[in-house]
Amino acid sequence: MTNVGILVHCRNLNTIAWEDLVFGQPKQGKLGDYATLVRVLLTLGPSERVTHIVIGRGPSERDGLDEGEYSKKFLLDNFNRLDEFELLRPLLAKLSDKERVELRTALENTILTTRIANTPEEVAAAAKLFNEAGVDRVIQISAASHAPRCLKEQLVLRSKGVIDSEQLWQVVATDACYHNTKPEDVCVIEPLHRLDQPLTYVRPGLSEVIAPYFSLDDEEKKVFISRVNEFATTRNHLP
Repeated sequence: MTNVGILVHCRNLNTIAWEDLVFGQPKQGKLGDYATLVRVLLTLGPSERVTHIVIGRGPSERDGLDEGEYSKKFLLDNFNRLDEFELLRPLLAKLSDKERVELRTALENTILTTRIANTPEEVAAAAKLFNEAGVDRVIQISAASHAPRCLKEQLVLRSKGVIDSEQLWQVVATDACYHNTKPEDVCVIEPLHRLDQPLTYVRPGLSEVIAPYFSLDDEEKKVFISRVNEFATTRNHLP
């Protein structure tokens, strides 16, 4: 039997179109975080057993509840709406009344992490729970526009020994992107590594130059973006 842990990355409650991201858009056939979670649960193999479903307890709050508490409540409050998704409808239809109750119970048993401030802390907190539970396989669920970042943070923590080296971690991206964005808007900058690329051995490389951006404050980020934009729009006039 393979013990499976599932991490559903939390979403700041101030995010634009929050419900579209965490639940989805049934009429458009787009599964959000929690609809994707249910799809994963309903398509696991017979030799796989979910031991932990984890949601991060992020810093935002609403209605007196923190991010994790509000998110879990929202998931349960909208449980009966899952049939609105054409993709989920046949999977749910196969469930007996007992199995449907068991599905809801599994969601009710969702574990919230300790308070976390960002994605790396969220992955680390979940990893601690999975390590203690002897989980064999972990499925990370996040929005299409956030999943690449979640994978990157997972790899960083694995390299630091925070994640059990024997665990298999996989990322499942939902159909949802941040408001008015699409998957193509995500920018992934990997270090150059091929002998036929002239900049391969130029240091610092672009990824190393960009990385500190995320530690800047908002005003510094504005200056950074302005200068990059100025260079990009005037490059044809350079000597």
